[in-house]
Amino acid sequence: MGNLKTVFLSRQITKPVYIATFIDAIIFTYAITLVANSPSVAFIISYAAGKLIGVYTGELIDKKLALGVVEVTINKHLEDGIELADRLREIGYSVTTVKGYGIHGKPRLMLQVIIPRKHLNKLNEYLDESPNYAIRDVTRTYGKIGKVIKEDIEV
Repeated sequence: MGNLKTVFLSRQITKPVYIATFIDAIIFTYAITLVANSPSVAFIISYAAGKLIGVYTGELIDKKLALGVVEVTINKHLEDGIELADRLREIGYSVTTVKGYGIHGKPRLMLQVIIPRKHLNKLNEYLDESPNYAIRDVTRTYGKIGKVIKEDIEV
């Protein structure tokens, strides 16, 4: 529950935080009562194992829900970058490109794509030859969020 609270708060989704906090408080209170009233170390180990399983389960739920928005910044050589940007646009992504210069002044193209986090795996399928890219969580966006228009496109 603590994991889910953190995930929801970091993505500024506040309504589920109240429910998660309530359930977390009940579990914590019950567990502390058992640990405090028991001379056995088994309750302490069980509580610690329960916390561990809870963190693992929370991580799985977070990956499954894939809440939030991410900004993917891809750095490519100029020609390859233009080709990739056009290919991503054809698929339905909104791509912004910025020309820059890399090592020794060689021209580079920086592609920026802001997408729902749940589309990240689909985008990775189109980034075939592992370019340099960075993924950032975006807490707020205004206007259009680039996303796949056709959900049933096959690679």
